[in-house]
Amino acid sequence: MLKNIIRLEFMIMDKAYHFVCDNDSPITHIKEALFQCQKYIGALEDSIKAQQEAQKKAEEEKNLEENKPSEG
Repeated sequence: MLKNIIRLEFMIMDKAYHFVCDNDSPITHIKEALFQCQKYIGALEDSIKAQQEAQKKAEEEKNLEENKPSEG
């Protein structure tokens, strides 16, 4: 099956980014697709930030345990 598509290319700092859609896609659908993409990326950023904070907290707790004077 052959299909006509539209491919938008954005160059950012020597890297190519593409958005591909049907050539008859309504503008409202394209805007919604891009919005969902931004939402997905935002969720990834939030997840990475939460993991980094949890790791930092675990490392701080480990350092406190190691620096705690031993009782005995």
